[in-house]
Amino acid sequence: MTLHVNQYLILNNTDYFAVAEEFTILKQLFKKDTIFEKLNFWIDMVIYPIMSLISIIVYNQQIGIFTIISIHKAVTKWQQYLRYLQLKSEIHTWKEIANSTGGPKISTNDDTYITYVFADAMQRLRNHLFPTFLSKKSTKRL
Repeated sequence: MTLHVNQYLILNNTDYFAVAEEFTILKQLFKKDTIFEKLNFWIDMVIYPIMSLISIIVYNQQIGIFTIISIHKAVTKWQQYLRYLQLKSEIHTWKEIANSTGGPKISTNDDTYITYVFADAMQRLRNHLFPTFLSKKSTKRL
């Protein structure tokens, strides 16, 4: 393994499978195939909040429950979307690291689960860098 990979593994001690699971869930949430889904995405995240703010500022309307719900929904979606982009970048780094060290040892035909392949590759690299010296049998003695 190269120095860059070792540094990454030392500095990023994460549960790779938990990150892969979170990414898979967020990917399904933000995967937009049809034009209608993409339009609905932009309406929820951009148009409704802007319209709500304009109605409050320009028309001096009071903040109602529907406005609060709309803004809360938009903020929550933006938080999830930014987390999705962050995880997407991290998974891309995993892919580069796994490919630079000889590629993942397993594969899948389903695009949904490719993240788990790279999580497995990262976990194997981490186990190689930090081997467990104590077996279950020897830890029972302790």
